[in-house]
Amino acid sequence: MGVLQVNANDENGVLCGNWSGDYSDGTPPVHWTGSLAILQEYHKSRKPVCYGQCWVFSGVLTTVMRCLGIPTRSVTNFCSAHDTQGNLTIDIYLDQRGQRLDITTDSIWNFHVWNDVWMKRPDLPEGYDGWQALDATPQEKSEGVHQCGPSALKAIKNGEVYLAHDTKFVFAEVNADRIIWLVKDPVREPEKMIRLREHRSAVGKNISTKAVGKDMRQDITMEYKFAE
Repeated sequence: MGVLQVNANDENGVLCGNWSGDYSDGTPPVHWTGSLAILQEYHKSRKPVCYGQCWVFSGVLTTVMRCLGIPTRSVTNFCSAHDTQGNLTIDIYLDQRGQRLDITTDSIWNFHVWNDVWMKRPDLPEGYDGWQALDATPQEKSEGVHQCGPSALKAIKNGEVYLAHDTKFVFAEVNADRIIWLVKDPVREPEKMIRLREHRSAVGKNISTKAVGKDMRQDITMEYKFAE
């Protein structure tokens, strides 16, 4: 829904992602100043446009959804968790020298950008209409393809991670705990570890969108999570 037509990973959509730092065969993501040029190039070439990162994917999805008459806003989450294991924590494993071990690819990004779309949810229990989180950036696969959402903000805020359409993943992006583990013998006993520290408020900071009718930031953190 929308996201599969915006990212090029599965259905030859509008935009290719690139986080390598090498954009020699395309346009660097930071050079785009709007979604019109991207959509025009895609329409002309009928091929995915190179390149985008999260804020570019969000900008294109905003344009596409608004053209369909669906109210849409771009959302920035600072200190955004990427929970690859689905356990609602960002786990960091260290050896006895304090060196990080490559046991997991969990991470916390400086920021990540996605979208909220306003719609009814007849597929969910009553009470979940309104803003829904939708992410066109190809991160993890969901139901076999690179998509995320739509996840009801009410469900995200209340921690109802059992609800469909990636509620658990988005909840972790704004609410995961950061846990640091010590693995004393990574070679012979990698399963034996000690929890050193737990940070319960390390992610989901200053969640923001553009204010309606104003060139100002609107803080929507409390729409996503309770005060910490």
